[in-house]
Amino acid sequence: MDRRERVKLYDRMAEAYDRSRPSYPDDVIHEVLGDAAAGLSVLDVGSGTGIASRQMAKRGARVLGLDMSAGMSAVAERHGIPTEVVPFETWDPAGQKFDRVTCAQAWHWMDPFDSAAKAASVLRPGGRLCLFWSAGFHPDALADALADAYRRVLPPGSAKLTLGYAVSRSSDLPLDFSVVTGSPRAFRHMTEHPAQSFRWSATYTRDQWLDELYTHTDHAALPPGVRQNLFEEIGSTIDRFGGAFRMTFFTYLFAATAPR
Repeated sequence: MDRRERVKLYDRMAEAYDRSRPSYPDDVIHEVLGDAAAGLSVLDVGSGTGIASRQMAKRGARVLGLDMSAGMSAVAERHGIPTEVVPFETWDPAGQKFDRVTCAQAWHWMDPFDSAAKAASVLRPGGRLCLFWSAGFHPDALADALADAYRRVLPPGSAKLTLGYAVSRSSDLPLDFSVVTGSPRAFRHMTEHPAQSFRWSATYTRDQWLDELYTHTDHAALPPGVRQNLFEEIGSTIDRFGGAFRMTFFTYLFAATAPR
């Protein structure tokens, strides 16, 4: 699925995305902004509906969002985050400089080399590029039962879908972040910092998980009839496990500093 097709899907799911996608741990936001967050200028790339943007703005940062989806950007604007609808790689900063360039859950949709160079070009000396993703998984017994549900419903030969949030089960961790690690050319203008991970958890009811699951492009792109049958099977499976579950999350943060 190319970026234009994904943008169309995100346009349609913008309200559900904003309603159901999780926010980020306070520790991650603090690590990104530091102790003196008030007044920091932040360019949030792939800002979506502004979930991370709002967390940073709440701490006093001045945030500008960039996103390719007009539908997602409209939701961010409604929440008070000024947003431009444009790909980061072709965006004209018009001389603007920022203390932070951030990207939550979206850097893998972009060209990592061009985007890293673009980030370096708009950072003030000593500014930081901060990229973060969350990945979450069900308890193993529920993950096994859900995998059976997917096998029952999906036609033979269907593309494999992710059961959880970016991963299917605990054994999928750590994730492959080769898009930002092991690629010196991507950060040749900056000094990389050691990657950090933050563990947390969240409880989902059956309906909350189905609402969130619809915002995953691999599920949203299914034929409507197949998706309906799949969601019914997923819902029934969660009901058999008590109607709710606790998902374990890890948020991974990668940062690099521009030269002074």
